Formats: sequence, C-alpha cells, structure tokens
Amino acid sequence: MSDYTILVNSTDSFEDCWYPFFKLLSIYWPDCKLPIILNTETKDFSFSGLSIRSSKTGAQYVGNRSAWGECMIKCLADIDTDIILYLQDDYFLNAPVDSCTINEFANYMHKRNAACIGLTHFSGSGPFNLSENPLLWEVDRRSKYRLSLQAGLWRKNDFLNHVRRKQTPWQFEIDGSIRARHIDDTILTLNRHLFNPSGRMVFPYIGTGIVKGKWNADAVLKLFGEHNIEVDFIKRGFYNPPKPDQTTRRPRNFVRPWLKKMVYRCDELFDRLREL
Repeated sequence: MSDYTILVNSTDSFEDCWYPFFKLLSIYWPDCKLPIILNTETKDFSFSGLSIRSSKTGAQYVGNRSAWGECMIKCLADIDTDIILYLQDDYFLNAPVDSCTINEFANYMHKRNAACIGLTHFSGSGPFNLSENPLLWEVDRRSKYRLSLQAGLWRKNDFLNHVRRKQTPWQFEIDGSIRARHIDDTILTLNRHLFNPSGRMVFPYIGTGIVKGKWNADAVLKLFGEHNIEVDFIKRGFYNPPKPDQTTRRPRNFVRPWLKKMVYRCDELFDRLREL
C-alpha cells in the first residue's frame, strides 16, 4: 500500500456523521490499513478495525471555535506523510473504493511534480487539458474551481500553500482558485471519459450528505437503510431546496460581497505579515 494518510475533515458539531462515515468506509474499503486523522476540535472517536486518531485542534480554545483554515493548518502540521487523501465527514461511500487506482495515483504523485489529483468526476471544473497520464486531465489555470475540496489526493505542502488561516472552505475553493492561477503547480483530475457514473468510479459517493446543516435525503436515506445505520434524522432534519420565485426575489446586493472579500483579503495580508 502506498504511503499516504487519510484526512477526514470534520467539526465536533458533525459528530452524528462519524459512525455512518466510518461504517461505510469499513464496508466499501475493507482492506484499508492506512493511518486516518479525524480533524475534530475537542472530541475523540474510534471504530473497530480502523486506525483513527482525532486531531482535537481546538482543545485549547474551549468555547471559542477556530476558523476552518486555522484548524486545517494545525492538523496538517501533525501529519508525517508527504501525501494526504482529503475527505470530509459527509462523503458517504455507496460502492467499493478502487484502492488500487488510488495507490497508483499516490505513487504517481511521489514520482511526478503534481500538487493534487481529484478522485471524483465532479471535483473541479473545466476547462481541462490533457496530461502525460492518460487516466488524468490537468485542470486549466482559468478554471473557476481549480481548487476543490471534494475527495482528492494532495501533496501536503502544496495544500498548505493554498490554505489561509481565516479561510472558510468556500473561500479556499473560490478565492483560492483565483489565487491559484498565479501559483505554478499542477492540479490534476480524473479523465471524465474513463471515470464517470456510467463507467469506473474511484471513490464513489453523492456530492455531500449534509447540505446547509441538514441531511441530503438522496445521499443517506436508502444507503443508511441498506446497511442498518441508525441515525436520528429528526435532530437535523432534511434539506429542502427553495423553489425559485421570481416575484419575491430581492435585488442582488453587489456591495456586501465586495466588502466581505476586502475584509478577507486584509486578514490574509495580516496573516502573511505575521509570518514574515
């Protein structure tokens, strides 16, 4: 098995996802012997047969939750391997993992100068370019989502290079993708002609199991039922996408997003200055 660590990013308030996630991981990746880091704030978790260590990155900040970027930087600093498999706690597997292909890609990253290999057909967006590996495409620098937090292999130091302390996951993908246009690294993703729902899948799951803090019924109801996974769905409830209503839509506020982006970039500048 190739040398990399599975990083499952989470937060204490998503504790109800942990048992379903790792139960399904044990079913659909039964020979997984890799070290697993569950990125929590204060809580521990274990699952029989899996080597899980909880990061507890916010243990010293009782009652004061750190930003996603802050927790991520602390968690990555405590990982020994050069490569990580980044996952999130609501990426609920629904079919067998192609571990041989993941290992092949991890070995490829060890030999080539690749920062990331996305492992789903929906990680990142085009345009795409051909790469030297026929199984992979290169994500063009102009891509709106050049950076993606869907399941993917990352070279740890390259991942750190894109993370900012005050970032949210959405800022990492959106603002980070803009910044990544000027960073000279190689972002790869699956060849969509070869890997798709009608063909091969490497790490199969439905986008996210949680949407805006609520369960995504399409991702969890049937799947959990098939595997006798009991969850109190009432506590979170289910996400119901709002129906578009053109008559009640408010005019878009262009000033507020601009101000938020300016505040974020000032925070980022101060972080950089503190690091000097």
